[in-house]
Amino acid sequence: MAHIILTALLGQVASNQLTPPDPGTVEQYGHLVIQALVAIVTIWATVRKALQKPEAVVKIPASAPAETAPVTSVSTDGKAE
Repeated sequence: MAHIILTALLGQVASNQLTPPDPGTVEQYGHLVIQALVAIVTIWATVRKALQKPEAVVKIPASAPAETAPVTSVSTDGKAE
């Protein structure tokens, strides 16, 4: 008799614990998971950037604007003018 009562009580507890959560709770957990992922990626990118070797800066002297090539027109018979 005790076994039957205990099984019934455990069945009630298990069935109450296995009910699906309401959508508000699911949304809150979703936001928490997304925030945790963003935090992990941000920390990872910051540490990666901090450990990166500095790039060599190559200074190129400023020069005059590039000269444009002369434009030649082509007539309808295929000869350059």
